[in-house]
Amino acid sequence: MSEEWITGGPPARPWTEGRQLEGMPGVGVGPGCRVEAMADERARVVLAGDVCLGRDRKAALLDAAADGRWADLTRCPGSYWVVAQNSTNRFVCGDLAGFRTVFHTEIGARTVWSTSARELAELRQAGPDLALVAARVVAGSEHWPDRTVYEGVFGVPGGKGLLLGGPRPQLIDVTGIDPVASLDEGAAAFGQALERSVHWRMRDVGGLAGADVSGGLDSSALAITAARVGKVRAVTYSDVYTSAEDLAFARRVAEHIGVELHVGWGGLEQLPFGWSSSQPVTEQPAATSLTMGQHALYLRPAANLPVHFTGNGGDVVLDSCSAVWVAMVQAGERRAAHREVTNWARARNRSPRDLWASVTRSADIGVAGALDEAAAQMESGSFDGKRPGVWSWCHLGQSGRWLTPAGRHQVAALLRGAAQASTPERADVFEQHASLRLVGADARDTAPLAASLGIRQVHPYLDNEVVRAAFAIAPAERHGVTSFKPLLGAALPYLPWWLTSRTSKGSFSRQFIVGLVHHRKAIAHLIRSSALATGGLLDPEPAIATLASVQGAQAHALYDLQRLTMVCQWLASTGHSAPLEEAC
Repeated sequence: MSEEWITGGPPARPWTEGRQLEGMPGVGVGPGCRVEAMADERARVVLAGDVCLGRDRKAALLDAAADGRWADLTRCPGSYWVVAQNSTNRFVCGDLAGFRTVFHTEIGARTVWSTSARELAELRQAGPDLALVAARVVAGSEHWPDRTVYEGVFGVPGGKGLLLGGPRPQLIDVTGIDPVASLDEGAAAFGQALERSVHWRMRDVGGLAGADVSGGLDSSALAITAARVGKVRAVTYSDVYTSAEDLAFARRVAEHIGVELHVGWGGLEQLPFGWSSSQPVTEQPAATSLTMGQHALYLRPAANLPVHFTGNGGDVVLDSCSAVWVAMVQAGERRAAHREVTNWARARNRSPRDLWASVTRSADIGVAGALDEAAAQMESGSFDGKRPGVWSWCHLGQSGRWLTPAGRHQVAALLRGAAQASTPERADVFEQHASLRLVGADARDTAPLAASLGIRQVHPYLDNEVVRAAFAIAPAERHGVTSFKPLLGAALPYLPWWLTSRTSKGSFSRQFIVGLVHHRKAIAHLIRSSALATGGLLDPEPAIATLASVQGAQAHALYDLQRLTMVCQWLASTGHSAPLEEAC
């Protein structure tokens, strides 16, 4: 018999500190995790997390569990885990985005699962998989969706569930997306799903919630939607390096809904790449760990409210990227794709010929070919790390040049393994699911950091039903050509025109560059003493030389330095590098 448990509530804690679930041996819930449980003589179902469950749904959920219609258990509004069992199987599942992930491992003949990857790693006495950590820095995490940074601990990818009870655990697809013909046909359903996601939470907490109001479309739309049924406490961050236009839009949104905008005005202490050894340790590397000073400052007015709305995931569900052009070529729509690429390039003073060559090459080689090519480039060191200016299956960053020959060889082996495991796929579908899981994982790993500040974040754009309604609309339909995020205005007609017509977006590059320069000494120490360096995978000196070259308005390999610093900070905070040196 397998030994299993579930933990819940940020930060995750062992179920032994909480309570065991009646009728489900070996399954427990940690303190702070909300649970909806139901049972009859045929089945038991537990929904743990944020879920809106009407009384009329319980009978339908038990019917679905009894019949093994597992995907039906994931269709309630909200964001939650599922644990269900009938006379034959036990089924455990997270969400489509990977915010509510289920992790699992094998110990002897047992399958052990949890919502905490770190607890499973401790149970196995397993450390970080340094080769995979290096590969994720260089090539991103999307090529290994079922891997965690811990050796032998796996994650159930978003959109999948884990079925137990047979000879071996099985992954069950619960994505359940029903395509519609056009954006016009799907916009109303998306708007209803998003409104429901926001409104039930507002009513559940008595009509008062915190909300990020950064001035961007995603967070602004949520704040305006929430304000239709209650009151929000609007917060944002600003300093001399962030976008003044963003702040102006944020003030206009707050005025529109009739609330004060609480602005956290940052200084040197809040610059990115600052960290403290006293901040919580995340389960896996999280970008927010490098900006805790900012979050602690601007979130203070919203602390201890029941929920806090964020716009995480809006970029993924509301829009798509240039992967749609690759997909169009894959589908034989070369003329239409060429027209869009040409128009886009000319509007931005770019070379249509170069972009078109990149698009057609990506369509020709596919994901397996791209990963094999990346593996060969890693082994030979023959890549420049420059971004192609258009979407590609696998981009090797500048950080690949910072690896040792042994490190490049191990990353190449992982890329070849990913190529062998890949299946042919449309570029736009691959990209949207990969991006969704990336955002979901970041939100998941940020949860304990936010909780330490008294913030219980909710992410309506990551709710299953919101994701399904958005992804039912083809990526090409959601891809804004003449307007930015056209789905949002079509779905929520009460949003003001001056917001939905915005086509600009503030950049944090200048702020991050200044942060790199300000914290350069501490970052260099972190890289040089990291487990990647002492383990022989990373040559720290080229990375530190790149760091030393950062100055002025641009930084060479800014994104690569951010990812490497994030990973090195996490390794140090978990005790797998030299003692953490405070950023100063």
